[in-house]
Amino acid sequence: MVTLTQQTVEAEIVNAVEDLNKNLKIGATVNATCSPGNVGFASQVLLTIMSTLEINLGVTIPHNVYIFHDKSTNKQLTIKEAAKKLIKLAEYGK
Repeated sequence: MVTLTQQTVEAEIVNAVEDLNKNLKIGATVNATCSPGNVGFASQVLLTIMSTLEINLGVTIPHNVYIFHDKSTNKQLTIKEAAKKLIKLAEYGK
C-alpha cells in the first residue's frame, strides 16, 4: 500500500481537473486553492474525477462521500480541502 500524502493527492486532483479543464475548454485557473464546483465543473463531471482518483491512487472512495463539497457548511471545497477529505475518508487496499 502506498501512503498518501497531501502533496501527492493534491497533485493528482489538480492533474485530473486540469485535464478536464482543457478538454471541456472551461478556462479555469486550476491550482490547490481552486474550488472546482465554483468555477464551472458540474458535480457529474467531478464524480468522474473521483473515479479516476480511485484508480490512480489505489483507494476506494465510499459511495456516500463526495470529496468536493462539505455537507455541514454547504460549501464547495478547494482542491487542498478535497485532498484532506479524501485522505481521511478513503478506504485503502480494496
